[in-house]
Amino acid sequence: MGKSVALWTTASLLAIMICSSDATLDIITSKQDFHVGEEVLLLCKASGEGEITWHKDGEEIDDEDKVSKVDETTSKLHINKATLQDSGRYVCRCDFESGHTDEAQTLLFIFDGPSFDGTTSYHEFLEGTDGVVPCLVSGQPAVDVVWLRDKQEIPMNSINNTLFIGQVKREDAGAYVCQAQIKGRPIFQSLSVSVVINAPPKVYLKEDVKKVFAGPEANVSLLCLVDGLPKPQITWTM
Repeated sequence: MGKSVALWTTASLLAIMICSSDATLDIITSKQDFHVGEEVLLLCKASGEGEITWHKDGEEIDDEDKVSKVDETTSKLHINKATLQDSGRYVCRCDFESGHTDEAQTLLFIFDGPSFDGTTSYHEFLEGTDGVVPCLVSGQPAVDVVWLRDKQEIPMNSINNTLFIGQVKREDAGAYVCQAQIKGRPIFQSLSVSVVINAPPKVYLKEDVKKVFAGPEANVSLLCLVDGLPKPQITWTM
């Protein structure tokens, strides 16, 4: 008798283990990162029939506008327009008819931005002065900013994510990139900023005075060397 009970108990445990191993659960989603206002759709697919519930950050979601039953093995979580508050850990839980319970989970990240509203993308500086180039970036969650030139990161001021070029030189002219990233996520936006360096005109005469001993029809030349940015226009007066 004892042997029969032991065999029956062993068989029952094996049956439970087989049912448990067959009862699986998966959350199907196209991505984890969603912009504010985007539509979010999560599908919870079970390998067998059971009662499926959704939970966010440990609290059950009982909103019928969000959670709906697709069929006996599938449940849908639908967010029409995502908000920052919809970020979090989502858990799909199924109580299978076999008595087994399983869970699947995913993280949703809702972000806004990054955007560069109010950032000037063109700056002119006089040679020898200090160049200050702010990058005004907004976004949620927090945004990390770096400045790049020729794909190489360059130092910046922490105030307003400002690029500071001390005593600008002509070679400082060119294209710079302000790159913003949602902290901890592979979400980037970039803004190209043009920096132009101006230099005041400087005139260099080859000779201050040129004496000519020739008749009235003789040709005389004076050489005037001019430097400056942009290229200066040259006029002669007598």
